[in-house]
Amino acid sequence: MMSKSKSERPLRATYRVQVHKEFTLQHAREIVPYLARLGISHLYTSPILKARPGSTHGYDVADPTVVNPEIGGETAFRALVDMLHEHGMGYVLDIVPNHMGTGDSNPYWEDMLANGRGSRYAHWFDVDWDVPDPALQGRVLVPVLGDELDAVLERGELSIASVDGKDGVRLRYFDKSFPLSPETVSDWSKGTANGKEASARLRGILDRQHYSLVSWRRAATDINYRRFFDINELIALRMEDASVFDATHGRILEWVEDGSLDGLRIDHIDGLFDPGAYLERLRAEVTKRRGADFPIFVEKILSPGEQLPREWPVQGTTGYEILNDLESVLIDPKGFAAIEREYHDLVRSTGLPERFEDVAMEGKLAVLRGALHPDVARLARLLAPIAATSPRRAQHAGGGRTPTDERVAPEMLTDGIVELIACLPVYRTYLDGGDGRVRAADADVLDRAFTLARERGKAAAEVLDLLSDVLRPESPPAVEGERAARRLFVRRFQQTSGPATAKGVEDTALYLYMPLVSRDEVGGAPDRPLAKAISVLHEANVIRADHWPQNLVCTNTHDTKRSTGVRSRVDVLSEIPGEWMTRVHRWRSLNAAHRTSASGQTAPDPNTEYLFYQALLGIWPLGVPAGELPSQAAMEGLRERLEAYMLKAAKEGKARTTWTDPDAAFEDALKVFVQGALFDSPKFAADFAEFATHITRRGLWNALARTLLHLTVPGVPDIYQGDELWSFSLVDPDNRRPVDYDARRATLGRLETAEIEQSGHVADLLRTAEDGRLKMHVMRETLRARRDHPHVFSHGTYRALRATGTEGESVIAFARTHGDDAAITVVPRLVADLIGDRTAPTGGTIWGDAKLELPKELAERHWRCALTGRLMTSSSSRGGLNVGEILATIPVALLLAEPA
Repeated sequence: MMSKSKSERPLRATYRVQVHKEFTLQHAREIVPYLARLGISHLYTSPILKARPGSTHGYDVADPTVVNPEIGGETAFRALVDMLHEHGMGYVLDIVPNHMGTGDSNPYWEDMLANGRGSRYAHWFDVDWDVPDPALQGRVLVPVLGDELDAVLERGELSIASVDGKDGVRLRYFDKSFPLSPETVSDWSKGTANGKEASARLRGILDRQHYSLVSWRRAATDINYRRFFDINELIALRMEDASVFDATHGRILEWVEDGSLDGLRIDHIDGLFDPGAYLERLRAEVTKRRGADFPIFVEKILSPGEQLPREWPVQGTTGYEILNDLESVLIDPKGFAAIEREYHDLVRSTGLPERFEDVAMEGKLAVLRGALHPDVARLARLLAPIAATSPRRAQHAGGGRTPTDERVAPEMLTDGIVELIACLPVYRTYLDGGDGRVRAADADVLDRAFTLARERGKAAAEVLDLLSDVLRPESPPAVEGERAARRLFVRRFQQTSGPATAKGVEDTALYLYMPLVSRDEVGGAPDRPLAKAISVLHEANVIRADHWPQNLVCTNTHDTKRSTGVRSRVDVLSEIPGEWMTRVHRWRSLNAAHRTSASGQTAPDPNTEYLFYQALLGIWPLGVPAGELPSQAAMEGLRERLEAYMLKAAKEGKARTTWTDPDAAFEDALKVFVQGALFDSPKFAADFAEFATHITRRGLWNALARTLLHLTVPGVPDIYQGDELWSFSLVDPDNRRPVDYDARRATLGRLETAEIEQSGHVADLLRTAEDGRLKMHVMRETLRARRDHPHVFSHGTYRALRATGTEGESVIAFARTHGDDAAITVVPRLVADLIGDRTAPTGGTIWGDAKLELPKELAERHWRCALTGRLMTSSSSRGGLNVGEILATIPVALLLAEPA
């Protein structure tokens, strides 16, 4: 395949699509010309290697050597790459080094089940073959049965038979099948027994397999392979083994070498045994094939204030930290505080702690003691021999030992591990575990974690001291065996802390603590200080411009809990806290008849009902005339989406129902409430519709401001499928609904054929903002500016700008400069009071005496707005540019310096 070099496909903007059997590589190929017209430089897809049958996401890879036939296979992949290159575009691929999907579609997993630890693929998978349970020694626990094994056998649900598409006989359980070890296949074929004898022989065959089929419930206590989080169908890979790296990356590296790929996104980097070493190896391999500047991005969730390790040979993260920086600047700190106070009063009866840090702590503890217990137990087994030989044991024993205190009680080790992980303020540290060296950032978070763990007093001081010695030793042990044991513990400890935070905070606490759900995002913290949010954004942008200029910048992804449009609406509530909470109390009264009793408690509870109102506001249809309700079809669509979302949110929050132990009565009551509120409460519906109409347009200005910031802050903007128009979706599967590309092509066509000179045309876009053309116009013109001024946006210096005047605090502005070239971004924030009953924050009437101050080197320049075509001149004598002039036509501006 002939392809352009990477330098001919500069990375300016990516467009993420989810590929699966309903949106194949052929479908992706069909939208390439449209994306090129929009200004996208690189298509960015979910994983495309062969996945488990029916996969909707591709992260459950079953065979890393072939393209998934369900999405078109090799032929469709080649056609897509050719189409991208014809349009001067590149391809960024999401890859999954941490895990694979289990099941009979995975030949490597199958071989391990058939041959046990003697399999040529056994070293691929992170299996603990030497667990204490004698029945599991040398076997893999496979938790797939719907009941205990004896009951399953008694009902005749297990059998040995041939299976279509598979060689020989296999063990069958409904639609699942499993290979038999070679020696038992021959044994079974020798017998023709019936009845009880056959059942006994089947049980004997099962006992001789290299795996043990058990109830799915035993996964939470006994599973002996590391998973992706707590998903049994995703088994972790031992990517630290060079042969596993080579086998699973061979095809990907072929595509890098032949020019098919132009960038890689590494899924769940924190799950790897040694992320730094993996990235070094990957970088070395791609450098041999395509050069040292080949883009590599890591999916890494950075906690507030945390920085990506500078030594990692990558272009940056996938951008969640920027998403949350942008969110914070659109929220009124005082308004949020007022909402939070009333929220606490509203939900007090549920027993929810008032501090988010306590909710997060409870979530992490619950996950570590529940779904992740097998991982913790494995850590405790690794720590036990270290504890027995630790100098700290002698100190705590008063200088001497007796045979009875050679080992610390296992539950003490478990409690200490759980407490320390729960107290970590980040997803994971990056300790080597062998040489005694600790990064300053890791030392800081460990200090904070140990301090908090000791203050809580839930773990033995002896164990915390031991953990401190192991995680940050003053010097490494002299004996190599001890060094190896400690290194193994440290690496596995770090592999466990990430899932604990992801499941305990992202997938538990953020579904419980909901004063303003726009803050409950991946990598977000609802208690993050807001008072200096703009300064925090500017400071972070300076760091990104200096150190991570190609970091991806996302505002919406396949994993976000709410889309940009939803969050932008919810942010408006912080500007009208009194009105919002008054409405909530009114709606609770109007909907009281739809609450019922479930399991002895009111359902939905106040917290769940409060989430319902925010979710409904977030996805309320645009363009509904004032005083009217959406159409019957639209209301039915809202009901379907909200029933599914509210059920998922309740299960994730785990307060009244869970995935593993569902409370059917509560779940039924929740559906009854959603139905009743939407269709059987006319006063509520009318009042909510009136309020939503009042909010939706204000939310558009937040969304438009976020769009321009997204496209112009340091980094490479990543646009999620469909987000070029207004996007109002909830967590998956809601955010993975089909995208109407015909409508988007039509919208782009209308923009292309419209008059470009400009103010009249753009003013029309403002008047009909609900149709989405305004957002696409801002995106298209900004992407064009990135193309025409590449150095400004790829390597330009970042400088925060200040607006003076009465309304200056409602302006966010910054400049990007490179040589004589420069660009200035200006957007509004917190404008509810400014616009009052007016439709948009534009013009001098709104902005009054607000002026944008410009530094000397940018004064006396002519500026043309890329979005409206208007020409403006700044001067030091005028004190810069009038904000009302900058935002005369639409509420955002991208000013490009005219040639000197």
